[in-house]
Amino acid sequence: MQKKLQEVFKRRQQELVSNLDNLFDIVHADALQLMNIEEDWMFLQSQREPSRPGHLGGVDKKLTDKEGRARLRVVKEQNRRIKYVSASKSLASYEPLQEDSSSNSSENIDSEDFPTLIESSEPGTSKSIMRKDFITPKLVAALDRCQLSMRDSVFILEATIDPLGCNIDEFLISKSSVQRIRTEKRKERAENIKIDFQNEVLDVVTLHWDGKLLPALSARKSKEERLHIVI
Repeated sequence: MQKKLQEVFKRRQQELVSNLDNLFDIVHADALQLMNIEEDWMFLQSQREPSRPGHLGGVDKKLTDKEGRARLRVVKEQNRRIKYVSASKSLASYEPLQEDSSSNSSENIDSEDFPTLIESSEPGTSKSIMRKDFITPKLVAALDRCQLSMRDSVFILEATIDPLGCNIDEFLISKSSVQRIRTEKRKERAENIKIDFQNEVLDVVTLHWDGKLLPALSARKSKEERLHIVI
């Protein structure tokens, strides 16, 4: 009797080991409908066959080249903006603002896109004050972690600067400027993560992905199913 039980146990163990490669199907529920590349669709279909034929290559050359060109465009755009801001500063230092009707029409042109010089209204003085951009990546991460809207972020920043005894006019704070700066800092952080990962490619990594209900990107106070990937 004991010998038969051992044989049954060994047979079940062998069946389990032989079927391990076919137990799991970790993929988005609508993966086949969401895929637009035929090669990816065929690869997923092959992974659902017994013994899972096929494998992923080490580096996707086409994707790597595409991302490299995208990063190059981002760097060129940032350099262009830096040159534009530098030129604007030099022009502002030689052309003081005039408090007349002609200057009022130019106040709305990119008034929140770039730092501006504020001339003192006292007679006999020509002191200029550069508006300070103090929003750092760490501050952006804190605002995102607390899930503060742009309007709430402006309110918190203004309420924080005032008790510190600083002149709030010296700081670049508005709804559109905070939104622009937060977007730029997020892009910079994402690009830095990609560059660091590509510069330090590990021999072995653990990839985990699963569908999760995360805050929707298009609507506030709603959730949507997204494929969450962790390396």
